Amino acid sequence: MSENSKNLPLLPIGVFDSGIGGLTVLKALRTRFPEESYLYVGDTARLPYGTKSPETVARYAQSIAKCLLNQGVMAIVVACNTASTHGLAAVKEMAGNLPVLGMIDPAAESAMGATNNNHIGVMATFGTIKSGAYTHALTSLDPAVKVSPVACQMLVALAEEGWAEGEIAKSILLRYLDPIFDRQDSPDTLILGCTHFPVFTSLLKEILGPDIALINSGEAASAKLESLLIDRKNPERPEAKFLVTDDPVRFADNALKFYDSRLNPDDVTLIDIR
Repeated sequence: MSENSKNLPLLPIGVFDSGIGGLTVLKALRTRFPEESYLYVGDTARLPYGTKSPETVARYAQSIAKCLLNQGVMAIVVACNTASTHGLAAVKEMAGNLPVLGMIDPAAESAMGATNNNHIGVMATFGTIKSGAYTHALTSLDPAVKVSPVACQMLVALAEEGWAEGEIAKSILLRYLDPIFDRQDSPDTLILGCTHFPVFTSLLKEILGPDIALINSGEAASAKLESLLIDRKNPERPEAKFLVTDDPVRFADNALKFYDSRLNPDDVTLIDIR
């Protein structure tokens, strides 16, 4: 057991996102840590974060972190690439000694471990791509790495509509990805830099083939968290609680598109974190 995990109280892992996409991260966490309990906050009243200023996103992230800390958590996972870009430092400052993980650095580290030709593609929302967060993280690990970013904003709406397969989704993915993959010097690794994007994994494998490594930022973050929670077992019955800032019924209805089980609207609690 690691020194970090010995003294952790038996509290849930806190996870937050601007909305529902972070459920793909929660799914990855529960797969790796099925014995743990979770507290998920979806800021559905203020989404999307990708169109907000960095200062606003940082303020939103702080307000949710305060909510999680008041509820009692033993770690915080910022399951949103935009909030990880602009709010992670503020959340870490608020959390003190508690482990806090974002999406950017774990995904960058995982991608660097996967690439053979040192050329990595990044598909993310406009805000994340504009920030240059992934390019900075990757070049910090290896200044010689080549990074090909592409903003895929429309995929967020497709994912939330449940259109992760079929010709419409395929044509849009091709429109986004052809400029970086339809050339001789193409990436051999692709970071899915938005928590909505893992729902397109099957279609991406069909389009790109088996030789392109796909990096799921939620899976990368859960692997990183494992080093902090190794051998830690929660003896209580594990559970997941869901809090949202708007429309719990819609959140529950759409959850199955991103999560591994249906949610009952009665199990999703409406909160006010203004």
